[in-house]
Amino acid sequence: MRRSTPLDSSRAFDWLACSDLTAQWLGAPWFAEQPVPTQNQFRERFGPHYFDGSRVFEGRAVVIRAAALDLGILAWHRVDLMRDVVELDLWLRGAAFARQGIGAEALELACAWLQAHLGVNRFLLRPSRRNVRALRCARRAGFRETDLEPAEVGVRLGLQVSPYRDAVLMFRILSTPRAMPHCTDSALWVFIDSEFTSLESPQLISFGAVCLDGRTFYAEIQPEGGAAPSAFVVDNVLPLLEGRAAPRVQVAVQWIEWLLDCAQGRAVVLVSDSGYDRWAVAALLQNEDLPPWAQWTRVPVAYSELDRLTQEQRLRRHHALDDALALRLAVVGDAPAKV
Repeated sequence: MRRSTPLDSSRAFDWLACSDLTAQWLGAPWFAEQPVPTQNQFRERFGPHYFDGSRVFEGRAVVIRAAALDLGILAWHRVDLMRDVVELDLWLRGAAFARQGIGAEALELACAWLQAHLGVNRFLLRPSRRNVRALRCARRAGFRETDLEPAEVGVRLGLQVSPYRDAVLMFRILSTPRAMPHCTDSALWVFIDSEFTSLESPQLISFGAVCLDGRTFYAEIQPEGGAAPSAFVVDNVLPLLEGRAAPRVQVAVQWIEWLLDCAQGRAVVLVSDSGYDRWAVAALLQNEDLPPWAQWTRVPVAYSELDRLTQEQRLRRHHALDDALALRLAVVGDAPAKV
C-alpha cells in the first residue's frame, strides 16, 4: 500500500462510483437506500485530509497496490482513541481484481499498521448483509460479527446510523503489547506524556518528555480554538499549569531541537502508555509522520500503577512532565542513567 495524494481523489471516486463493482454495494436495485454518491457528496465524505495526510487521526486514504499496479482504496475514518475503535472502508477499482484475497490482505496490513503507529486496537467494518463479497473479505481478514444488538453497539461507539438497512457490525481486535521494551544504548529512549482538553475532542494543552538519563523537556501550548476543556481537565489539569504557554509552532521547533541535542546522532524511541500521546505528537508537529530518525512504541503500564508511582514519588498527577517521569519509573525503575 502507498499513501494517497490529492491526485488520487478523482480516481478514488471513479473506482467507488463508476466501476463494474459499484452495483455490488451502491445504488438501485439492490442498495436503493444507499445511492451512488455524486463527486460533491464523495468529497464531503472523504475530505482533503484523506488525501494529503494533514489530519491523520481524523481520516486517511491509502492506495492498495500489487505488482506495481494501483488496485483500490482503503480508508480509515476518525481514530476514536477514547473508545479505542476506528472504522474502515475498502473498495477495489474493478472486478478484475476481486476474489484474489487482495482486500483481505490490505485489511490485515492496515490493522497492524494502525495499531503500531496510531495506537488503536479495535477495527470496524459495516457492510450490508447483502454484500456477500464484502462479508467474505472481512471474515478472511479476521473480522467477526458482534453478538450484541447493532443499534446498541452503535450508540456506545458514537457511530452515525448506517445508510444500509441491514448493516453488519464486524470487528477485529488486536491484543495490546504485554512485555516491557528493553532499553538499549544504541537509541535515545524518551518517555512522553501530554495533557489535552478532553478525551472526546482533544486539543493539546501541554507536553512533557524525559530521557532515560533524566534530561527533561516541558512546554505548555497556547490554545488554537476548539471545544472547551472538560470538567475533569478544569479540576485536575489546568490548576497544575505553570503559565508559560507558547505558540505550538515554537514548541514544536524547541522539542525537535531538544531531541536532536539529546540524541547526538542516535535513533530516537518515543515511549508512551497511550495512543493519545502519539496523537499529541502529530498535533504538535502538524505532520502525520514522525521525524525519519524517530519511532513510537506503546508500553503496557496500568493507569493505577502511574497513580501509585505519582503518589510515592510526590509527583503532580496529570502534569505532563511529572506523568512522563512516572512512566519512566514504571518502565525502567531506578536503573542507572544511560547517556
